[in-house]
Amino acid sequence: MKMRLFFLIGIALSTAAFSQPNVIQKAMQDEIERSMKELQLDSLQKPCYVSCSIDDITMYSITAVLGGIVNSNELTSRTKGNRVLVGTYELNDESLDNNLFSTPEMNDIPVPLDDDYLGVRRALWVSIDNVYKNAAHQHAKNVQTWKEQKKPLEEIPHRVFAKLPAVKIQKDNAFAPFDKKQWESNLRQLTQRFIKSAYPTSTLSFNYIRGYNYFESSEGASLKLPAERVMLQLAIVGRTEEGELVFDQAVWAASQPSELPSLQQLEADIEQRIKKLDEQKKSARFDDDYTGPVLMEGSSVADFMSSLLFMGDEALMFDNNIPGPTGFRSEIRNPMETKLGKNVAAASLTVKALAHTKSHKGIKLLGAFEADSEGVVPPNELILIDKGIVKDLLNDRSLTSSTQTANGHRDGPGVIQVIVSEQYSRQKQLKDKLIAQAKAEGLDYAIIVRNENFGRTGMFNVYKVNLETGAEEFQRQARFGALAFRNLRKISATTEDAAYNLPGYGAEGGFTSYIVPQALLIGEVEIVQAEIPLYKEDEFVKSPLKQ
Repeated sequence: MKMRLFFLIGIALSTAAFSQPNVIQKAMQDEIERSMKELQLDSLQKPCYVSCSIDDITMYSITAVLGGIVNSNELTSRTKGNRVLVGTYELNDESLDNNLFSTPEMNDIPVPLDDDYLGVRRALWVSIDNVYKNAAHQHAKNVQTWKEQKKPLEEIPHRVFAKLPAVKIQKDNAFAPFDKKQWESNLRQLTQRFIKSAYPTSTLSFNYIRGYNYFESSEGASLKLPAERVMLQLAIVGRTEEGELVFDQAVWAASQPSELPSLQQLEADIEQRIKKLDEQKKSARFDDDYTGPVLMEGSSVADFMSSLLFMGDEALMFDNNIPGPTGFRSEIRNPMETKLGKNVAAASLTVKALAHTKSHKGIKLLGAFEADSEGVVPPNELILIDKGIVKDLLNDRSLTSSTQTANGHRDGPGVIQVIVSEQYSRQKQLKDKLIAQAKAEGLDYAIIVRNENFGRTGMFNVYKVNLETGAEEFQRQARFGALAFRNLRKISATTEDAAYNLPGYGAEGGFTSYIVPQALLIGEVEIVQAEIPLYKEDEFVKSPLKQ
């Protein structure tokens, strides 16, 4: 009986400990509470909202060249951020000012890596104090500006901070042990192949991030979300006999190292890419300016839609800039904000954000997320374009018009699905339609872009299609002209779709997942030659790799 009592007490204690916030969360909560009660500067107003975030992350990075490790680091960091609003949700320090950031002061200190409660609180206090001082002064200026306008606030372009219910999400993750030495050995073995190849400057980089993202706010929001992602990036670089740069790139992405392809699979893939690049060096270079129908196949569809939907001047995201008192806007406002409710693409096109969708046809969608870094939970489905008409844009909690809502996408798209209702059951039908369109426009040839990853370099290879025989001629080094939504006025697609995970920029970038048709025929795209200078080295001392 005593043993049973001890066992039950142990369960109770462990459950209580599990439900309690850890040192980081406790320090964040207590410092936010103190700030809301005690922050006051002279006659200026107190804050109406305070939030803190800490990313407690360990990053492993390994880079190999020619069978040798040239970089191998393990870095643990705790990066903080905070937001202080002075005034009200309707009129605060951010309402009439586009400069929303306070620079750190000399006394700013980093968050300690140890679970030091007082150390974490002091690091947060210094930052919050600095941001509050700037915010309080800016709020006073905004109030004065509003009074000088002598207009109701709703008649003045301004920024409102959305009111939302507080969200509490607490998740733990059992991270598997990471064998750094094994991955160093893997990269050595994988890059050995380049020693006797024509691509000795090729690199293979491994970046693995894991840890937790914490967020707390004065509204009561509390998030503890695991963060784990890994990227293996290959860059094969060489030159033709004429000195022209040729390259190939590959990115293998997963949520953890064990989900990456096996060593044997990677070796086979790299070997295949080298052979393909050897053949590409012998092929002709694309040297024309082409405007006409283009057939995208495979991963090229995801890359193309990513470039057009979220990277161009017409991105499906609110920029939330506001004009100054004179009406002058130094920033270029996203033109898509003026096109809400208007047609911008073919009636067959629908684009949705599916932030909570975690897999598609057995492919894990690495862009899925539960809440953004402001503690806002996105809807299960957010329709951005419906039958060619813009319905909504991705947004954070800053609202500049009555048409906006906070939809939980402060950190980007997450998971995007592209649906085209004009469908064909086989890709050959799309190719036949491509040829027919090119003939109707009096073109000499048509173009196919197949399984290219051009998001990072902007350059890709194409297949020129003979309009009489359908034969394809491979040509290298092309790029897009200007991309805009007008390119989507005429589109067709296959019935089958596929999912792709595209990495963000930099080692710490996240992922965006795309569910797109396996092939997409676009009625009009401009493709031009990529300007790559020739550079042939004079080799005075023979490379030791060639002996």
